[in-house]
Amino acid sequence: MSQDDNTQYSGLALMLASEYFTDHQNKDVRLLVACCIADVFRVFAPEAPFNDNDQLKDIFMFLIKQLRGLEDPESPSFKRYFYLLENLAWVKSFNICIELEDNQDIFRSLFKLMFSIVSEKHSSKVKNFMLDMMCPLISESDTVSPELLDTILINVVEPQKSQNKCAYDLARELLKRTSNAIEPYIQAFFNNTLMLGKTSKSDVSNHLYDLIYELNQISPNVLLAVLPQLEFKLKVSLSCI
Repeated sequence: MSQDDNTQYSGLALMLASEYFTDHQNKDVRLLVACCIADVFRVFAPEAPFNDNDQLKDIFMFLIKQLRGLEDPESPSFKRYFYLLENLAWVKSFNICIELEDNQDIFRSLFKLMFSIVSEKHSSKVKNFMLDMMCPLISESDTVSPELLDTILINVVEPQKSQNKCAYDLARELLKRTSNAIEPYIQAFFNNTLMLGKTSKSDVSNHLYDLIYELNQISPNVLLAVLPQLEFKLKVSLSCI
């Protein structure tokens, strides 16, 4: 397959994206279809082979579901799941979603899956491809929603930190690699919860000071604008005693 004349694969892309294949009852068929779709994305990169945004979202949600197969490295099909991960990470296929209106829903689904399946059984190569796929969605995106930020930060505080050490390590490395891009959103989160006292649906808001400590250990520069807020908060608290 060549990028020189990718128009010849437009029909193939549409056929592969049909419900007949994406909803096929055989999981091996769905896996092979996902691998083929990833190959088509590579041929069309950096453009998308699909024009309909709703269809594009459905396809990426389909790909996320297939990536769950990475959960078991001892599975006979793991090599194909790894191929899918490697392909999506190398091409940065998920970056196409940045232009979609509801991209944060897609990214959050992807991140939640990666944090839930990563384990000690995975090699450093698998974990690095996970990060290669996830990091650009933070560093190259125009926004990071509070819900997506929560999906990341929840992994660095207790009890999740102790319950899933691999998810903690993945979140820590993600925060390190995207520290400059994610810093404004972390600042906004603390400004709303720490200074303005706004209620949040986030479980992380119940662990504000633990989160500050953990973030300082992981990447201190993401707290450059937060520490003055914390100092002011402490001074106000002391003056009220």
